[in-house]
Amino acid sequence: MICGSIGRVFGLLCSITIVATAVARADEASNDRVIAEKTEIIAADATNAVAYELRGEAYYIKHDWNRAFEDCSAAIRIDPNFGRAYHCRGRAYSAKGDREHAMIDYNEAIRLDPNYGASYTSRAEAYFSRGDFDRAIAGFTEAIERSPKQAYRALVMRGEVYAAKGDTDHAVADYSEAMQRNPAAAWPYELRSTVRLNKGEIDAALDDCDSAVRLEPGSAGGHYCRAMVFLKKDDADSTIRELDDVTRIRPSFEKAYLVRGVVLHGKGDDKRALADFDELIRLRPGNSEAYSSRAGLFRDMGQHDRALADYNEAIRLDPKSQLALVNRALLYMMMSDAKHARADFNSVLALPLSDKWAVDTAREGLGFVK
Repeated sequence: MICGSIGRVFGLLCSITIVATAVARADEASNDRVIAEKTEIIAADATNAVAYELRGEAYYIKHDWNRAFEDCSAAIRIDPNFGRAYHCRGRAYSAKGDREHAMIDYNEAIRLDPNYGASYTSRAEAYFSRGDFDRAIAGFTEAIERSPKQAYRALVMRGEVYAAKGDTDHAVADYSEAMQRNPAAAWPYELRSTVRLNKGEIDAALDDCDSAVRLEPGSAGGHYCRAMVFLKKDDADSTIRELDDVTRIRPSFEKAYLVRGVVLHGKGDDKRALADFDELIRLRPGNSEAYSSRAGLFRDMGQHDRALADYNEAIRLDPKSQLALVNRALLYMMMSDAKHARADFNSVLALPLSDKWAVDTAREGLGFVK
């Protein structure tokens, strides 16, 4: 059993959900053209607020948050009543982690231009990101009502909020309506599959993933979707095959390396598993889970010193990780270091409950530490 036997060791939750992030699928060359065109316009007319705003939007799509912020701010300095520029800067604030100023800009954008629907969607997403589900639902509903152009995205995002609240019926209803609004999009199928998978509707979940792959065969999302279903079915070979497609299509897809590494280790292919964990750490050096996962592999390979080094790094990056702490305690037990094992078990129990398996294991472990 993939989930039952090794899932907890590596921190891979078997009730896996596809993280619902808005993946920008805009043509990279198109954004570069916009930037080049608007740069020429700005060179000829440094007071053109619209050119700054449009270039800022292009930089935002390219994840160049600082340049996006600078251009959107320039547009506001030139035209303080330009509502769309406040929306543009609000998104840059949000991407930079400044939620407070992002919300101020979204509110100003809506005040200045109440018919620009994107501001309502972005404000609702800000509510969602801080866990204010009711305001997020109200915000997405307002976006749907005010702007037909925003209806598809707002429906998908409102479905995510409902899913986060555990209201699966409303979530499925929103995803299904989003499919009608945009029949060529794979994203709502991927998300509906997650809900169905968590409800145990495995065949229906796989049907949704298949639809996602059919609609967007060149996208990694549908293949990752199928991988999660096959993982739930304990079909290791099919899981690996789908994740191979994911990493081929999108080499930076971090979760794919984590899941594939776990499954490969379960099959005894530790060489490939280690390569996946190494790549995950290269892609995200600050990912505590990546170090914890590689530590579990080293532990099972009998390389206790390397395992301990990785657990130490995982806990340095996330001192409140009950899973990393309890696994380090188990490693200390294997190394006959009762003092440090006891300290880690007690640290797990001193933290607020975030992982029941870790807490139960810590309590049980204390009964065996001499």
